[in-house]
Amino acid sequence: MNSLPVNEGAADAVVERFAASRGDVQGFPGFVSMEVLKSEGEDEVLVVTRWRDREAFDAWVGSEEFARAHSRGGTQGLLRGHPKMSSYEVAVERGGAV
Repeated sequence: MNSLPVNEGAADAVVERFAASRGDVQGFPGFVSMEVLKSEGEDEVLVVTRWRDREAFDAWVGSEEFARAHSRGGTQGLLRGHPKMSSYEVAVERGGAV
């Protein structure tokens, strides 16, 4: 999970950058899904990715595709601080009717 502290009024622009991105991560081996979440106060955007396993994630972070995706400066001027990355392992998962 990547927590992006956004400047006031910039949350929608950050979300749009992810929506319009080329999607380098989508075709990467082991990638499962990505969600971009905007806080109710609109001062934080969370980017949650799910991976088959830790090795797939580590391969992504060390890849040319990752470097290319993060070198475009898509959030430059929109953040009020540095992103904070955290990793979690699913302990319990349940699904339900939508």
